Amino acid sequence: MKAKFACKDIGLACEFVAEAPSREELMPKISEHAKAAHAMETIPDDAKAKIDAAIMKEEE
Repeated sequence: MKAKFACKDIGLACEFVAEAPSREELMPKISEHAKAAHAMETIPDDAKAKIDAAIMKEEE
């Protein structure tokens, strides 16, 4: 299973999309992007909940 996340899926006007083999490998990519593009040193709990809900799992 591959995990996929897009900022637009949580309501942001951002074209960022990331994929990884698992959720655990995807989260660092999301954190890096949040810091660089959205000036978030840490991701707030409410945003984490939205991110978790928006992560898609795809069959490979």
